[in-house]
Amino acid sequence: MVTPSTPSTPSTHEVGRELAPVGWSGPPTVAPRPLVATTMPLILPIKQRRRRRLHLPHWPSRVPTWWTVAGPLLLALVVGFGSGYVPEKMLLLAVGAAALGGLLLRVEWAALAVVGTAVFEDYLVQVDPRVVKGLAVLLIGSWLLRRCAGRLHSRPRSAVLVAALVFVVVLLLSTAVHNNGTTGLAVLLRYAGFLGVLFVLTDVLRGILPPVRLARVYVAACALASLCGIVSYFLGEDRRVGGPIGDPNDFAFFLLPAIALAIGVRRSGKRRWPYDLAAAVIAFGVIGTLSRGALLGAAVMLLFGLLTRMVRVRAAVGLLVVLGTAVSFTAAAFPELVDVSLHQKSYVAGQNVSERLDLWKAAGQMTVENPVLGLGPGSFSLYHRDYMGSLPVDINHPLDVAHNTWLEASSELGFAGLLALVAIFLVAFAGAWSRWRRDHDPLAGAVCAAMLGTMTAASFVSEQYYLPLWLLSAFGAALAVHRSDPVEPTGATDPTRPTR
Repeated sequence: MVTPSTPSTPSTHEVGRELAPVGWSGPPTVAPRPLVATTMPLILPIKQRRRRRLHLPHWPSRVPTWWTVAGPLLLALVVGFGSGYVPEKMLLLAVGAAALGGLLLRVEWAALAVVGTAVFEDYLVQVDPRVVKGLAVLLIGSWLLRRCAGRLHSRPRSAVLVAALVFVVVLLLSTAVHNNGTTGLAVLLRYAGFLGVLFVLTDVLRGILPPVRLARVYVAACALASLCGIVSYFLGEDRRVGGPIGDPNDFAFFLLPAIALAIGVRRSGKRRWPYDLAAAVIAFGVIGTLSRGALLGAAVMLLFGLLTRMVRVRAAVGLLVVLGTAVSFTAAAFPELVDVSLHQKSYVAGQNVSERLDLWKAAGQMTVENPVLGLGPGSFSLYHRDYMGSLPVDINHPLDVAHNTWLEASSELGFAGLLALVAIFLVAFAGAWSRWRRDHDPLAGAVCAAMLGTMTAASFVSEQYYLPLWLLSAFGAALAVHRSDPVEPTGATDPTRPTR
């Protein structure tokens, strides 16, 4: 008996074929896509965003060559043999190579290293005279490598750098008109180094390095240097606080702006007492240098802070009380050392005043006779004796500087060079002042006070060949307000209330 077959239910595809037009063979068959082809469109945008966030350049892929394999193998072979025979030297070499590579690849690290070690110049010279200049060259080289990957910021050109370019033109013109040989070349190279550092620091501070971080490093370095100088003074090695910078006047010039910067960055940290302690130690070091120009500059900074209400009267009185107590304790604990320091300072004070007056007169006479471009870089140390009516009777130190930044610049570069140099610092001051007026940024106010103090102190010493003025100019350029900048409050809750 034949069992009738049960009719099967037609599938969806079969029904579709029956209802489909004639000639239609069904939906196209899609081959499964590989997992890599499916996920790569999702991964690539993530990598690109991560690359942009880390500021990494987009290098094109290249086919490996033989040296990309042989080079690492040879390096591993040398390191292996060296570690077996001279492990101590190889360890030092590895640490040095790692530090050098880090400074070259991270321009912000190089900037922090240059600023942090500047106040220890004489200590570094004892290790190797090329260390200080080598760090500056390393900073510029690291910046050039970083700029090959693109710009560090999108802000407009800084007016400080425009003034610096004018100063460079005046330098070159004065050198072309008055060639002073190796002396002039040495001065020109020193200017070139600080101008290069100014350009790099300005670009870095406006881009990838927050100015507050650099200010903290400078304050910490000056506090440590001041502590070293104070310890050397108490041990009887120096009659005045010096140490990391041999000349106490130059050392005070480094410490002076750090007092204002310490007060400016204290509000940005989690704890404020370390910056208060640093400001007290640095100020005590400035007093120990017995530098009259630096003490006058500190008085100008304090007066500016009180008049603009950047500093409370109570805080200023407290700092003065702490410093007075420290000075009284030092005089009571080391009476003979303090008496010798004051006696030597009073003995040379009169002679220094007469010498500086003669040097200022000679510099002024050189400027009057050559008012446009001066006598060229390095001319003051070469020709100032020709413009002095009489020389001091007892000279125990070389008279090769004018002990006045502005008169020495005018004697060598004329009024054109003087105006360009002063314009750099005044434009930087105006930039920091604009930030203080708009946002009441404590760091901007500190830069303004430090700029006034250092420019006052520079009227009694020749400090155009040291970092502080150029560093403050970079701060002013980075903090300057532009029309495209958004209003960003920086912690001042009430514009009428002064900082503590």
